[in-house]
Amino acid sequence: MIEKLCIKDKFWRIVAYRICKDKFKADDIVQEMYLKLYDCKKEINDFYVIITMRNIFLQDLKKEKLLIPIDWFDFSSTQTFEIDDAESDLIKSLKWYEKELIEMSYDKSLREIQKELNINRGFVHRILQKSKLKLCEKREQVNQKELAIQ
Repeated sequence: MIEKLCIKDKFWRIVAYRICKDKFKADDIVQEMYLKLYDCKKEINDFYVIITMRNIFLQDLKKEKLLIPIDWFDFSSTQTFEIDDAESDLIKSLKWYEKELIEMSYDKSLREIQKELNINRGFVHRILQKSKLKLCEKREQVNQKELAIQ
């Protein structure tokens, strides 16, 4: 199997570069792909290899605790991540389990939360979506009140 993959080595490196936008990282992804598919007994196609490389890249991002690649992040933004009093009040208005799930979602995936709490992953997803929607609506209401005061 590895002999068949090596024939398209240049193509794999181009695809890996398009995935991660870094030449050295692309080389690492291709090498790791070769290791993963070395003992593969079934017939694989190009799409399977590309998906494998993409998953390797996403796993590396997750290990590095990056949600998006650094090159795609806008550092010119002056937005801070500190919670002010208004944000704190908004979060306090949520139900206790919504607050807990939001806090857990900062450093855990839905699957990890599901396993830890022994609840359905779909339930966790719905609660997180509803909680975030509530926060956005309340934040919008606060912003409208502030504009009305001015």
